[in-house]
Amino acid sequence: MLIIVSCLLFFVTALALMVLLITQPNARYAWLVAVGGGTLALVSVFIWLAQMPFDLALPAWKPLTLFLNPISFRADGLSWPFAVSISALTLTILLTVVSQPAFTNSYTWAGTLALGGLGILAVTANNPLTLLLIWSALDITELITQLRSVNGAANNEKVVTSFSTRAFGSFLLLWANIVSIAAGSTFNFQSIASGSGLYLVIAAGLRLGVLPLHLPYSSESTVRRGFGTALRLI
Repeated sequence: MLIIVSCLLFFVTALALMVLLITQPNARYAWLVAVGGGTLALVSVFIWLAQMPFDLALPAWKPLTLFLNPISFRADGLSWPFAVSISALTLTILLTVVSQPAFTNSYTWAGTLALGGLGILAVTANNPLTLLLIWSALDITELITQLRSVNGAANNEKVVTSFSTRAFGSFLLLWANIVSIAAGSTFNFQSIASGSGLYLVIAAGLRLGVLPLHLPYSSESTVRRGFGTALRLI
């Protein structure tokens, strides 16, 4: 439940900023709303320590023969430091973004908060299906953002290549899941079949940009700071 609380603090604050932007475009306290929501979310992640480890599982998808594991999340000693880092990163970006006048608007603040919520869901994902869904959401967000912020066919090609590289990393995670199921074991991140290890390492390399195939944001991008920083690091 605490995982949902932390994510909802990010998402609800982002939604409140969007509503505020529509109803009161010139509101001077929008930044305070964003920072307040980010601060509460960070504090809520520290409250996890009182109950760790704990799990959050959603109802299983059907057919059960295809979806062996339900969408589930787990807060433990491995995921908690990442959740704290993402929450602190989100709050730090919001605290410092006001020093960049060209990037201070409620749209980017709301986007940064939403990314913080997705990031917490990603690091607490307890099985490949859950992680694939969150990764896909982040990838689509990055693809749309980049295609809208760069100009020229060459830059668009770089964006699509970068997206394809990450998508292939997601496919390798899915393949590791298939290999594990074929070996007769249930694939979650507490028990991984030995034959899946290599695919997971390659998938992580492609997702994190370790391999040369990864293409970073172009210098022409208009979202290199603030929202762009959150998107890349998360």
